[in-house]
Amino acid sequence: MPPEDHTVRVLFVCTGNTCRSPLAVAALLAELGEDAARVQVTSAGTAAAEGQGANPLSCEVAAVDGLDLSKHRSRRAVAPLVRSADFVFVMDPLHRVAIEALGASRERVHLLSEYPAPGDPGMPVSDPFGASKEAYEECWRRIRHHVRRITPAVRQALNARNAS
Repeated sequence: MPPEDHTVRVLFVCTGNTCRSPLAVAALLAELGEDAARVQVTSAGTAAAEGQGANPLSCEVAAVDGLDLSKHRSRRAVAPLVRSADFVFVMDPLHRVAIEALGASRERVHLLSEYPAPGDPGMPVSDPFGASKEAYEECWRRIRHHVRRITPAVRQALNARNAS
């Protein structure tokens, strides 16, 4: 019998998987610190082209905080990926609809700006694609803010998984 899997799986979803969701992955891994080795953090896009690198401006804003997105490659959200995640964090309500259509259970899919309740819905994470560097910087600030809010819930799930 294989050993019990104590990994918590977190999936971030945006549209193209080149701007927001790669930034969110980097932010959560940084926030988790040593716990990052016990959490599988990935990303996908509802309309992603396979194999693209992170947007250069996403790379640039993450690099300011010492985070490297150079190894990121985009991928499309597919049913097995979304169904296996413990947490699926989407950037906007249309992503939620697409992810739930792929079979993700509703209780595992969360709008990043609204989790945990009551969240911070006044700070949506808008798509910076095609916008200015300042738009990417603001997107990065918002992602970091929201990721700091969700990190305790991810740690709690990790601790519960490892206690069982």
